[in-house]
Amino acid sequence: MAAALAAPLSAGIITTGQCAGPSPCTATLDNWSSISNLGTFLDGVTHNVSGVNNEGETVFTGVLRAAVYRSTVSNRLDFYYQYFNNASSLDSISQIQMEKFGAFTTDVGFTSQDIDGTAGSAGKVNFSQTGTLQNPSQARRPNTNTVLFDFSTAIAPNAQSRILVIRTNATVYTAGTTTVVNGASATYATFAPTDIPEPATFGILGAGLIALGLVRRQRV
Repeated sequence: MAAALAAPLSAGIITTGQCAGPSPCTATLDNWSSISNLGTFLDGVTHNVSGVNNEGETVFTGVLRAAVYRSTVSNRLDFYYQYFNNASSLDSISQIQMEKFGAFTTDVGFTSQDIDGTAGSAGKVNFSQTGTLQNPSQARRPNTNTVLFDFSTAIAPNAQSRILVIRTNATVYTAGTTTVVNGASATYATFAPTDIPEPATFGILGAGLIALGLVRRQRV
C-alpha cells in the first residue's frame, strides 16, 4: 500500500476527482522555478510523436521527453515530462495525460528550471527551457490512475510545454504511458510509480521502452 508523504512538498497535492489550478480547484498548480532537491537521475526516454485523426491524417508531430529522478530530500520518486510540437504540425496540443499513478500521492506542478543542464549531457533526455514555452493551466486526476495536464492556451506548432512535474511517495518505478491529445491522440511508453519491482524493470526501461517501441495511437 502506498504510504503518505512525510510532509507536503507544495499546495499541489491532488487525489482522484481533484484538480490543481484556478478556482474551484482544491490545490494550486505551482511553478517550481528552482528545484534544489532534483536528486539522482534514474531513467529517461525520448519519443518522436505522431498523432493521426480518424480520417488517417497526421495532424501533429513532435518530441515527447520523460524522466524519473529520486529526490535527495524525500528519497521518493519524481516524474518529469515535456512535449515539443513541431512547426509542421496542423494542430495545437491541449492536453498531456499520464497513466498508472494508482493510489500514490501526486504533488503536481511545473518548472521553468533547466533541470538536466547542458544539451547532450550523458544519461539525460535534454529537457529545454528555450523558445516558446507554454504553462499548463490545470492538472487533475479524473480517475484513480490518471494525471492529466490541461493547457487553456494550447501548445502551438513550434512551441513546447514547460517541464511538467509529478512528485510522488513511490520508491520504485515501472513502465507507464503518456498520451498527447488534440484532434487526435498518441500514446507512448514512459514511466509510472509502482509498489513492487517488476522483473528486469531497472536497466531495461531505457532500452526496453524503445524496444516496446511502439506507439499506440488512439484515433478520435
